[in-house]
Amino acid sequence: MNSSPLGTLIGLAIAAAIAFWVYTDAKKRPMNAVGWAIGTFLLCIVILPLYLIMRKPEIGAGGLAPGLPPQPMPLPPTYPQPSQAYGQPPQPYGQPPVQQAPPWVPPPAQVAPPAAAPGHGKFCPSCGAPHEGTVKFCPNCGAAV
Repeated sequence: MNSSPLGTLIGLAIAAAIAFWVYTDAKKRPMNAVGWAIGTFLLCIVILPLYLIMRKPEIGAGGLAPGLPPQPMPLPPTYPQPSQAYGQPPQPYGQPPVQQAPPWVPPPAQVAPPAAAPGHGKFCPSCGAPHEGTVKFCPNCGAAV
């Protein structure tokens, strides 16, 4: 295959530019900048993906010491702190959170007064319980008869 000298020069310029970027990026990280740059220039298609996979966290700009994992940036004091509870939809910024109503609980079942059996004494006007004799208070609910 014949290749033009212009195509070769453009290919070398692209490889040199990528090698220069790898060199400057590796200097920001605790890595061998010269070795990675030379490897990238000579075997760009193999070394560049390896470098991108193996590169270490950046030091200096974030004030991190070598070997420490990167730390999340703290929120500015004016930024609202996360107060969203688990399972609740996100709230728009600047609006108070929506209060969810408690789950619905059915009212307690009301017991109907027992049906009066015909011909068996008197019944309480309040609860309907039957009672015998002359009493002033219901023996079932305590209401005045």
